[in-house]
Amino acid sequence: MAIPSLFWRTVNLASEAIESDNDVWGVIKQQMEAVGLSDVKKNPSDVNGHTQDTIVATTFAKLGHKSYMLFIMAAGDHAKTLCDKLGNKLEKVKFL
Repeated sequence: MAIPSLFWRTVNLASEAIESDNDVWGVIKQQMEAVGLSDVKKNPSDVNGHTQDTIVATTFAKLGHKSYMLFIMAAGDHAKTLCDKLGNKLEKVKFL
């Protein structure tokens, strides 16, 4: 069995409407489900989910007050596609 390549992408997320880290975790989980990942769950330091042949995890670093850098990591047969889909969705998130 070959070891799959790891694809990763960063997304900046900032908004005065973000009230806490839980808002960011929630939107990550929501968007992971929206791109078709199964068993999406929040762990202490990431949110992860999978398809039949690909696993995706997302975490973040807090850059400042209400400003985050998200790190999307994916490995498997459809890693690049899912990483791009999720990144594109997260880039479009608007907090109200």
